[in-house]
Order: sequence, then structure tokens, then C-alpha cells
Amino acid sequence: MRALNVAFVVQGEGRGHMTQALALASFLRDAGHEVVEVLVGRSPHRPIPGYFVDGIHAPVRPFEAPVQVAGPGGQGLSLSRTVADAMRRSPAFFRSMVSIAERTADADVVVNFLDFLGGLSRRIFPTDVPALAVAHNFVFLHPDLHDAPGPASVRRAVMAYARATATGSERKVALSFGELPPRPDLGLEVAPPLLRPGLDSLATTQGDYLLAYALNPGYADTLAVWQDGRVDVPVHCYVEGGEEALTNDPPEGFNAHELGDRAFLRHLAGCRAYVGSAGFESLCEAHFLGKPALAVPTEGQFEQVLNAWDAERCGAARSGSYEDLDAFWRDPEPPTAERTADFRGWVARAPGLFIDTVERTAATGSPRLEES
Repeated sequence: MRALNVAFVVQGEGRGHMTQALALASFLRDAGHEVVEVLVGRSPHRPIPGYFVDGIHAPVRPFEAPVQVAGPGGQGLSLSRTVADAMRRSPAFFRSMVSIAERTADADVVVNFLDFLGGLSRRIFPTDVPALAVAHNFVFLHPDLHDAPGPASVRRAVMAYARATATGSERKVALSFGELPPRPDLGLEVAPPLLRPGLDSLATTQGDYLLAYALNPGYADTLAVWQDGRVDVPVHCYVEGGEEALTNDPPEGFNAHELGDRAFLRHLAGCRAYVGSAGFESLCEAHFLGKPALAVPTEGQFEQVLNAWDAERCGAARSGSYEDLDAFWRDPEPPTAERTADFRGWVARAPGLFIDTVERTAATGSPRLEES
């Protein structure tokens, strides 16, 4: 097969989806393919991070998209504010879908990283350009995870959203902490996490500090209050806006950092333990480096409840809340060396599996892709 022109559609709300896109772009370039378009859903509440724009090595084009809006305390999801924001900006969403259809029309294959408008665009504007959908969320469609927690009605709603992002895609690729059998009857394939290149070159050390990631600024305030009574525990907290995101001046020993990929990974490699929202990628990175992790689901985001449960099921993290920080810090149990080695072996299979999947998906499209 000749070199492919690949277009990405990326949900901009979750930093993890951008991390996945960065990793897959690197794999594709190494295999001789090219990422020609990167369309990212724009949030009025979070800028697209500079490390993504600089690292993807392709044109990044934002589009207006639905986003999750935090509540008054700047912590969990506010459903009413999210709906109101979507209604206010909804006229722009149709224009976004038109732009997605136009800018992906000349690609050989499209990869959708859990973007709702990217899936809906393919339903409204039919195309012969094949696509695949990539997300950890799809793993909860697998029958082997039928005993995941939560009300059945909520799980159905969350899975309906995930399916909608895959509308018009030839296959769904579920990123997983570990191997699961494929389910072609469900259009479901299972693959390793897409982790940022260079993670395996980091030297891990046993530091004396807690590393934290706060999805919303209210959680950074919670962590600062926790650290204020524990001057012997240094905390490095990554949050959008850095120190300016905090409501009050940080206590001594609490270090608030603006989001940055390399600095975060260096802190992760040297920390004693990690705590953060139950995002899939950061938990995988901590597990890859053999670090103890406490996964705290963002309030109102049920998919993170599922992520935390899955991480605990696989031994990648402890599921809990910020009220568990004292007990976690006293005894942060790291994964065993054997478990970490197994996980690293699984992650190492990602480049080959994904290149094969992208090429197979592209081959289902136009005859122009016949081998030359």
C-alpha cells in the first residue's frame, strides 16, 4: 500500500485524546504515512495546549464543539451549565460538521478520537472515506466488562454517546489496560494504550513529593487545602492556568504548574505517588512507570467512574476520592514489577497493531489505494 494521507478528528475536551493523537501521529510518520489534517473541538473554557500544536507536526484547525462545563465550585460537571452552553453555541456546531466533512474529504482514512461532531458529520454528510474510532470508552462495550458499576440507565446513556462518536466508522478500537478478545460481531477491536513517545526513556526515581493533575481548578484548591496541613509533603499540581487558577495563594510546598507534557512526565517519573482525575492516559503513564496512583473520578462524569473501576480491576490504580489522600499517602502501594513489565509489553505492541488497523481500514475505501 502506498503512503496514506490521514486526517484526525480529536475531542478537545479531554487532554487524553490529544495524547493519543500525538502518539498515533508519531507511529504513522515512522511507517511512512502522513497526518494531513488535525481537527480539534474547541472549548471556550480550555485553550488547545501548545505542546499539542507543536508536537503533532500537522495543521491544527479548531472547530466549535459541545463541551463539559464545570459547576460553581470549579470542580465537577454541571449538567445545566453544559446544556445551556451547548444551546447557546449550537448554531456553530452545524458549521463545524460542514468543515469536518470538507476537510476530511481528500483523506485516505479518518481517525476519530471520541468526537461527537466528527461522528455526526459522517451521518449527515455521507462519504466514501473510511474511518476508525479510537477511545478507551469503547472497552465498556465489551461483554467481558459487563459487571462495571453504576445504574444501567446511566451506563446506557454513556455508551450511547460513545457509539455516536463512532457513527460511520468501519471499526471501533477500544484502548485497554490489558488484552481482551476482539469482538468482530460488535465491530470492536482491542488495542494497547496510545502513550506519548519517549516514556520508556525516562529514568524513574523515588521522590518525596505527591504529583497531582486537576482537571478543573476547584480540585487544585482542594489539593492545596490538603497540603496546607502537611508542610512535610511537597505537592506538584498541574492545572490549566497554573498558580492563577487557584482561589487563594498556595501554601508553602504547594507548586501549581501550567499544563505541559514533558515537565509533567519528568515529575511523574520522580514522584512518590500520583493522584488525579480518572483519565485513562495519565493512569496508564503512571502504571508504565511503576508509580502508585489514586484515581479520583470527576464529579458528574460517569465515564470516569468506569475508568477508575477498570484501573483498579487491572491493578493500575486505586479508585477513591480526595478524602482518601491521607491513607493513600501513608501507604502508596506501587504495582508489582511483574505487572509493570507485562503492561510495558502490552504497550510495546501498539505501533504495529495500530499501523495494521489504519492500513486495513484505509483498504476498505477507494480503489485509488490499490497497492502500487
